[in-house]
Amino acid sequence: MMKKLLCALVVLSAVPAVAQDKEEDVVILRGGPGHAPMPPLPPLPPEPPLAPPSFGIPPQVAAKIGLPQELVRKVQDLTFSANEALIGLEADLKRAQLVLEKELRQPSPNEGGVKDLVEKVGRAETAVRQNRVGLMVAIKKALGPDFWAKLEAEMGPMHMGGGMRQIRIQRHIMAPPGAPGAGPEPRGR
Repeated sequence: MMKKLLCALVVLSAVPAVAQDKEEDVVILRGGPGHAPMPPLPPLPPEPPLAPPSFGIPPQVAAKIGLPQELVRKVQDLTFSANEALIGLEADLKRAQLVLEKELRQPSPNEGGVKDLVEKVGRAETAVRQNRVGLMVAIKKALGPDFWAKLEAEMGPMHMGGGMRQIRIQRHIMAPPGAPGAGPEPRGR
């Protein structure tokens, strides 16, 4: 028993030493050899619009759940009103993103200015989200709990868009060049 424990301890202590011989390389593929590095990517666009669809409740769904025509019209009016306000909010967001992108592309961006611009983009994104969530809450209130439950049963749960945005950076643990088992160098280095 003691011998097995000692062997396990030796193996486990050797793993970090072996891992230190390899370097971790973050590879972001942007082009082949000989290409100049690309400028930073622009900020991500806002998440897709929240349910319900921009034209209101689809007519076939409204008919299927037995929604009265006056409620269909009310939901359409709420939707058009929110979408009209959304035009300006999205324009403000795009302007804020553009100003941030312009600052980030400067040879030496102002760190304080970048932080302020990120805050401005965040406020604009929040305003867009508040518009969409406000529309959803207004429609839910107009329909009442029964029709809302039927609408969710027909169209799926109404929630805040496509979830978290994800940025994926691939990490490769690479052995030093010439080490046994070392693969080829990544291209574009």
